[in-house]
This record gives sequence, structure tokens and C-alpha cells, in this order.
Amino acid sequence: MKRSVMRGVAVWVACGLLLVAGAPVVLAQEYTASPGDVLDISVLGEPEVSGPVTVSPDGTITLQLAGSLAVAGLTLPQLTEKVTTALKQYIKEPQVVVTIRQAASKKEFVYVLGQALHPGAYAFQENWTVAELVAVAGGPAPGANLPKTMILRKNTTIPVDLQRLLVDGDASANVALQSGDVIILPESKNKVIVMGAVTKPGPYLFKDGDKVIDVLSAAGGPAPKAVTNNIGVVRREGDKPVVKPVNLDKFYKDGDAKQNVTLEPGDIVYVPEQRAFNWGTVLGGLNNLAYLLLLLK
Repeated sequence: MKRSVMRGVAVWVACGLLLVAGAPVVLAQEYTASPGDVLDISVLGEPEVSGPVTVSPDGTITLQLAGSLAVAGLTLPQLTEKVTTALKQYIKEPQVVVTIRQAASKKEFVYVLGQALHPGAYAFQENWTVAELVAVAGGPAPGANLPKTMILRKNTTIPVDLQRLLVDGDASANVALQSGDVIILPESKNKVIVMGAVTKPGPYLFKDGDKVIDVLSAAGGPAPKAVTNNIGVVRREGDKPVVKPVNLDKFYKDGDAKQNVTLEPGDIVYVPEQRAFNWGTVLGGLNNLAYLLLLLK
């Protein structure tokens, strides 16, 4: 009777050992490391380099001695080989075992980068479009170059005109998304600098077609001591800055539309204060002018 019971127990133990031993083999064939996974690294006789490690968002793990190792997409045998090779520089014939402690949820994501209010990764929803994802990401930031938005899809770049979609309401510009898509909202290069006697000097974004009056209004208008008949738009032409004069007095009093210069990216709108004013002296003093223009181009 005792022999029968012991024989039965032995069979169950043997079956259990086969199941335990067999499960990792199947898993090792199917599993590949991905961000968020927690792996157990065991190095025989080396407790200081053994223990759990988490695969970081960039697909790497960090080990004592070996440092950072790229592991995303590797199977367990490949992981074991990579860790072993890395540790050979520090440990003689390391005996390494890599197992899975916890696999991250294999959710599908889409990504928003650049000039969105809340860039980042978002869990992919079926039938999502560009407009819906941008809305979830808080919408475009003020500095977004909407017409130059793009989707990176594997090895393909898909242009998206968010200006036409979000501002003009043209639904034909709305693109259906796929898992893994990356939406990039680049920064607008349409910037000018307003300097001198204005209420709020500094850099300003402008739309195509905007003129001096538009950006001066955004800057709070000329200050009380401003010389409004001798404003200059400093623009880089070739290797040298040139000044395009603007007489706001003629614009307002005589309706001279030529005084309201159309702006270009990189322009500097300079409003002088004193009447005894010489543009050659000003340009000579602005040693960083060319640098500023290059930044804004």
C-alpha cells in the first residue's frame, strides 16, 4: 500500500517537474524582450551582478559591471548570450541564467512628438484618426507648424496638413492611424524679434502674410518714447543685414500701405527711441544680429 502511494506521488512529482521544465522552453521560443519587462539575471557565485532588471523605455537594461545593454527584441537564449558576453570582460567564465519575472502588457501605442500640449505615448484605439489623437494630446501648441505635420509609419513618411484639417475643417486631410504610428508636429520657423521701444519686446510667431503692424500689436504697440517714423525691419539678404524703413506716421496719416512691410522668418523689427538716430551705428552695435537671424531662419 505504501509502495503504491509513493509510486503515485512519484508520478505526480515527475509530471510536475516535466511541466515546470517544459514551460520555459516554449516561452523562450516565443518571448522577445520589450520595454517594461522585468527579467531575473542569475550569475552563479556572483550575487552582486544578479537580481531583477527592468527593460527601460529605450529597450535597454543596466547591469552592474557591464553597464547598459540593448535587449529589446531579443529572445531568452539571445539575452543569455549577450549578458554572458558582456560579463566575460569582468568575470571568468560567467554562468548566466536569464528568466522572465514579469512580462509587460503588450498594449499597442501611437505617439505624439513635438509641438503638442501633451506629447507622449497613447494606447491605440481602433479607428482612431490624426484629429482624434491630436485632440487627446491636448491639441497643437502655439508654436506648431501645422501644415508641416507628418506621420512616421515604419519606413514611410505621410505628410499631414493640420492647418487644412483643424483650421479650415477639411476632413479629407484627416488620416486614419495604425498601431505604432508617430505623429510629429514640428516647430514653426515663422518667428520675428521685436526690439527697442515697444511694450513687450521679444520673439513672436507670425502667420504667412502678417505685416509690421500685426507683430507690433502683438508686442503691445510702440512705447511712448518710440520714434514711429523711423522704424526698421532688419532682414538678412545674402551675408549682410539690411534695413527696410517703416514710417508708421505715413501709414496712419496718409494711408501709405507700402510702409506696412510684409514680414519674413528671421526679421527683426526695431523701434528706436531717440530722434538722433543712425541705423549704421545700431547695426554696428548689434554684434549678435547675424546669429539671431540664423537662429530664426
